[in-house]
Amino acid sequence: MLVLAFFFLVFIALKERNTYYRSLSSLSSKEKDYQKLNLSKMEKQRERLSWEKARQDIEELKKDYFYDEGEGINRLRLDLQRIFDECEIDVSPEKRYSYTKFEKESIRKVNISFDTWGSYFSLKKFIDSVEKLPMFLVIERIDFLDTTPKGSPLRLKITLAGYYAL
Repeated sequence: MLVLAFFFLVFIALKERNTYYRSLSSLSSKEKDYQKLNLSKMEKQRERLSWEKARQDIEELKKDYFYDEGEGINRLRLDLQRIFDECEIDVSPEKRYSYTKFEKESIRKVNISFDTWGSYFSLKKFIDSVEKLPMFLVIERIDFLDTTPKGSPLRLKITLAGYYAL
């Protein structure tokens, strides 16, 4: 009877031991899956926070550095005139404006093209003034129209881009 009880206990114990090890292996696998999911969740939260920060930065840029569409192009023209006056460069009265609208970004781009002439230093001062302007006005293109001998004024065609928040 004792031998029969021993064999019964050994077979049941072996079966239970195998079940225990399978359960332990399954638990370990599920813990690893949980850790991966938890890391993925934390990464997605960090990514969401970085996108929210980027959205806030864009809104701040639009508010502080883009021209306001409500004011129209007047503010941009006034800024340009102030820069022209400060730099003492001659600008052709004819300025060409072209507009591009970026629906997805909710901004509008205004290109202003004009011819100008002046000394190297006045043109250098003009470029510096545009770059230092706090508003989002950038020099897109500079073409040399005339490269004459030393001492003559430089003639340039300049294209500026100003950006408006919609």
